[in-house]
Amino acid sequence: MPVVHFFTEKGNGTLVMATKNVLAFDLGASSGRGMLARFDGEKISLEEVHRFPHNFSVLNGHAYWNILFLMDEMKKGLSLCKEELSGVGFDTWGVDCGLLDKEGNLLGMPGSYRDAALDDVNMAEALQKIGGEEFAFEQTGIASLAYNTAYKLYYMQKTMPSIMTAADKVLLMPNLIEYLFSGVKHTEYSIASTTQLFNMKEKAWAKPLMEKLGISEKLFTEVDLAGRDLGTLRKDVAEEVGQKSLHIISAPGHDTACAVAAVPATTEEFTFLSSGTWSLMGISSKKMLTGERIVRDKISNEGTADGGYRPTVNIIGLWMNQELRRNFAAQGKDYSFRQMQEMADKEKPLQCFIRPDDFMQPGDYTVKIREYCKKTNQPVPESDGAVIRCMLESLALKYRQVYDTLKPFITWEEKLYIVGGGVQNEQLNQFTANALGIPVITGASEATAVGNVMAQLKAIGAYHTNEEKCDILAASFGTKKYLPQDMQAWQEAYERFSRLYE
Repeated sequence: MPVVHFFTEKGNGTLVMATKNVLAFDLGASSGRGMLARFDGEKISLEEVHRFPHNFSVLNGHAYWNILFLMDEMKKGLSLCKEELSGVGFDTWGVDCGLLDKEGNLLGMPGSYRDAALDDVNMAEALQKIGGEEFAFEQTGIASLAYNTAYKLYYMQKTMPSIMTAADKVLLMPNLIEYLFSGVKHTEYSIASTTQLFNMKEKAWAKPLMEKLGISEKLFTEVDLAGRDLGTLRKDVAEEVGQKSLHIISAPGHDTACAVAAVPATTEEFTFLSSGTWSLMGISSKKMLTGERIVRDKISNEGTADGGYRPTVNIIGLWMNQELRRNFAAQGKDYSFRQMQEMADKEKPLQCFIRPDDFMQPGDYTVKIREYCKKTNQPVPESDGAVIRCMLESLALKYRQVYDTLKPFITWEEKLYIVGGGVQNEQLNQFTANALGIPVITGASEATAVGNVMAQLKAIGAYHTNEEKCDILAASFGTKKYLPQDMQAWQEAYERFSRLYE
C-alpha cells in the first residue's frame, strides 16, 4: 500500500510527519464513549478519552433518551482532547429519532426503542393499515420489527398528535446529535435504512408506505452517504470545548454499519458477525435480498457505509454471558470472563443446548438454563462451567442456523469475519468455526469506534482504497484465524439443536 504521510513545516523549513487525530463518539445500550484515534500514516492508536453512562429514563409511561445529559458529556469529551482534531463523528443504534419544530428547536426528549408502548399490537395495527408485512418489505427491504421508526411515528400520530403537528423535521439520533453540534440537518444512508421508511431499492423515502401510515414525507431530509463534511462546530460549542476549527464528519450513523466498516476484508462482498451484547450476522453485498423467504427469516437489507447493502439478522449475543456473570456474582462467585471461559473449557462438549431466542429477558440464567434442559429431556448441566458451555455452544449453533438462511446468497469464498467485543471470547470464536464448518477471522474488538474512525480518515484523505483500509486495520489491530474442528460431532449436535425449534 502507498503509505499516506501528513507533514507540517518547522520554523527552519524542514518537514516533519504529523499525526492526524479524529474523535469517534459511540453511544451504546448502556454507555457512551469518546475514542480518540491518532493516525500516523500507517497505524491507528486508540485511546478512550471519556466514558459516560447512557441509560434511558421513563417519564409518564414512556422511555426517552437523556439527550441533554449526553450532549454535556460529549462536550466534556471534546474538552478533554488537547490535541488538534481533524474531525469528530457520531454513531448510535438504529431506529430512534428526535423531532424539530420550524424554528429548529427540539420538541421534547427523543423517544427510545425500549418504550413498552412499541409492542407487537401497535405494529400489527400499522401493518393491517398498510396491507401487510409483504407490502412493508416490498417498499423498504426491511424486516418488520415493533421498534422500527415507522411504528414509532405511527404510534405518535395516534397518541401524541399535537407533537406531530408541531414537527417540521425528523432526525435520526446520530444526525440529531450532528445537528445540535453543527446546525446542519441531514440524514445519513445507513441510519435511514433502519427506519423501515426508506426504500432500499430506489434509495429514496418510501412515499406510498408513508402515505398509508399518515406520515408526511416532508418531515424527512435529504439522504447522503457517510463522509460528508458538515462544517465546524457551532460557535458557542466551539468556544466552550476549545476546538474552534473542528469539523464534524458524518460517520456511518448506525453502529452496525460502523462495525462492518471495520471488517478487514479485501473483497467488496463478505460474510460478517458483529459480536457483542447483541450479535448481528449478515453479508456485505452489491444487491439487496428479496422474496418470501427473506421476509419470513426477518432478514433486513440495511445499508453500508459506502451505499451498498448489508442484509442482516439480529441475534441475542453475549448478553447471556453477561447475565450469567451477574447471576454468579449474586451467589458470591465473582468470576472474570476469562475464568468463565476456562471453566467451560474443562467440561464435556456438546451435552445440552438451549434456544438463545428464549433468553432475551433478565433473570437467573443458572436456574433458567437448567430448567430448560430438564424440560426438554436433555442432560442437566450441574456445574457452573457446564452451564456456561451449554450457553456458548448454543449461541454458536444459533449462528449456524442463521448462517444457513444466508448461505444460498453467498457466492464468494465461505469464511466468516467477526468483529466487536466478542472477538475476545476465543472459545466462542472456535465454537463458531466448528459449528459453521468454515474459517473464522477476527478483527478489531472496538469495531464500532474503529469503523467510525475509518470513515472519518477516508473523508479527510488519509487513505483512498479498500486495500489501503485493510492494511491500516491489519497494522493497527491484527487478525486471528480459527479453523473448524470436530466437524462431524458438531454436525450431529446441530441436528439435535435444530429439533428444539420443531
